[in-house]
Amino acid sequence: MGIQVIVFDFDGTLIDSNQLKYDAYFKLFPADDRHATIIRVVLSEIFEQSRYVILKEILLRLGYRKDALLREKVKELAGFYNEIVVAGAKTCPEKAGAEEALRKFSPAYGLYVSSTTPDTSLKEIIRFKRWDNYFRGVFGWPNEKHETLRRIIALEGLKSAQVLVVGDGESDRESAMKNGCPFLFVNEQFRFEDLGNGMDGL
Repeated sequence: MGIQVIVFDFDGTLIDSNQLKYDAYFKLFPADDRHATIIRVVLSEIFEQSRYVILKEILLRLGYRKDALLREKVKELAGFYNEIVVAGAKTCPEKAGAEEALRKFSPAYGLYVSSTTPDTSLKEIIRFKRWDNYFRGVFGWPNEKHETLRRIIALEGLKSAQVLVVGDGESDRESAMKNGCPFLFVNEQFRFEDLGNGMDGL
């Protein structure tokens, strides 16, 4: 049977952008202890969520009420956040060996991206890096990762065991688990040159 499709997370998996995304939240608010503490706590709890969820939670803890003003403020800050992150992500380094792996595996496997980065921004970054030809599909927010994975399995007409998820977050692991797919965790020891060897045992 074997692996036929590989679904990659993006930030922290294909590009080294997690610190960029983390730091960007602090640039949206005054640089004082109160704001910094709230931002750090929220990010420690829900960093893998979309920027809209994170910004809403930060604002609630800063004292905003759940009303139209909150929704408008989240939208405004998300726009500023997007400008910072997209500009940075276009030029931040790839994870070592990522592009070489995409070039190697795209002729033999169906490659996809599933990310919490907004769909339009994600596709813009991937086009800028000239990686779009490597992928059969790119899915960002508001697509939920487990739903995206289910969609890919159906689209490809495969069994769950034939679709490998590669990512650095718990959301990637959970999406694989919910769909019965094998999962490779991108940690400090992970090397893209070992990806083929890792698939041999799946």
